Amino acid sequence: MSTIKSSDEHLTLNADGSSKDIKFQANGVEKASISSAGAFTSTTIDATKLTGALPAISGAALTGVGVAGISSSADATAMTITSAERIGIGDTTPSAKLEVEAGSETAFTARATVSGEYGAIFQSASTNTTPIADFRSNGGTSRLQVLSDGRGLSQFTAKAWCNVNATGTAAIRDSHNVSSISDSGTGQIVFNWQHALGNQHNYCPLAMAYRGAYVATYTLDQNNWESDVRNDGGNSEDPVYLTVAVFSD
Repeated sequence: MSTIKSSDEHLTLNADGSSKDIKFQANGVEKASISSAGAFTSTTIDATKLTGALPAISGAALTGVGVAGISSSADATAMTITSAERIGIGDTTPSAKLEVEAGSETAFTARATVSGEYGAIFQSASTNTTPIADFRSNGGTSRLQVLSDGRGLSQFTAKAWCNVNATGTAAIRDSHNVSSISDSGTGQIVFNWQHALGNQHNYCPLAMAYRGAYVATYTLDQNNWESDVRNDGGNSEDPVYLTVAVFSD
């Protein structure tokens, strides 16, 4: 075993000449080097020997990371990455893949600065009633859910709507949360909800018929709605345009 040491002064290893590196070898195989520019490279770094907090890192891109400059002056835990691959910012025990505790600041901003680009994309793994996004109050009560089947659930969104040509064979032009319609007679169309309303009695229906006709009476429950369209003379009529919408829990 050979040892080079200096007890009383600095130990200097000098590779004299332009672009000359200091190289460290074992059995003739290079294991590490210090370039003339001061860059240190190594075939391996023993992580068990790295202890304590890392100092601030800044400068050119990091190999394998691709960050053009990392700088940190944090004097406390700024980010936590758990063994379950969850990231917490302001939260040391995140329960989601990414959890942000904003305190008095804005938690998250997504901004598209190039025309045609999305600020954010939320995509579901299913096409059923699983929420893609859930917006909640301070107490955790859901205020707006966007479902993967295209519906939005809240007190301010229509639970169902439909545009129908009721003349001849009644047909749906376009709709939302309406599975089908049926013709019960002149001026009478039944709208069947694809997903039932959340309440048997608390609802607000809206309807309009085209060209002087009006919706005189109707019945509504959790599963369907039936119109009764009359003209100005009070007689039943099949309108060219019959539009309905209902708000409910």
